[in-house]
Amino acid sequence: MLDRMTGGLYRSTPHRVLNKSGKSRLSFPLFFDPGFDTVPKKIENISQPAKDDSAERWDKANVHSFKGTYGDYILNKVSKVFPELKRDVL
Repeated sequence: MLDRMTGGLYRSTPHRVLNKSGKSRLSFPLFFDPGFDTVPKKIENISQPAKDDSAERWDKANVHSFKGTYGDYILNKVSKVFPELKRDVL
């Protein structure tokens, strides 16, 4: 959502956990998300034009074009990998 709110100025880096050490390893991701019912809006003082980078994204989604709440967005995104989740949540 930071990508959407800043018009693409701040984007998430791809996060992949690859353990090539041959030893056990733990990974603790930390995410900060808007409220489920929040309608994300672009930050007013950032003049960065919104870029359609959907071709580069794993889910092929354009975060700048969706309409609705953060909950709508995240459920649609996650349900591409876990289709039953959207059904169970709604």
